[in-house]
Amino acid sequence: MSKVGQYFSSGEFACPCCGKTAPAQSMVSILDSVRGVLGPLRINSSYRCEKHNKAVGGAANSWHLPKDDIVYAADVTYIDSTKRSGEHILRLYIELENAARRLGPNYGIGLYDNFVHFDTRPTKPARWFKYNWPR
Repeated sequence: MSKVGQYFSSGEFACPCCGKTAPAQSMVSILDSVRGVLGPLRINSSYRCEKHNKAVGGAANSWHLPKDDIVYAADVTYIDSTKRSGEHILRLYIELENAARRLGPNYGIGLYDNFVHFDTRPTKPARWFKYNWPR
């Protein structure tokens, strides 16, 4: 697969259903900068065709779906499975948030237990948390 950034290949952003891929360069640039700080990252999900988005219970207006043939979203975690929880995921969230803020206000970021959703949407920003905070 061809490189789309310093660390990522286009195949890492491909739909597992149809194989299509078209990651937004703005998103890849931010992921590259965060990868440079945190080490190897894994893209759990990026491009989703309608069929795959429905199969995984994705939102009808998901940024994982192509908009003008570009996909603006990726669910990101660490390649090292021992880092897919707790403070490591929180650090990934913080690094993505900080890198995105340098780019501008229009991005989406969602914190989950073992990954972070990140997108470079061209519309108003969004934040959400579905993370089970330690008590």
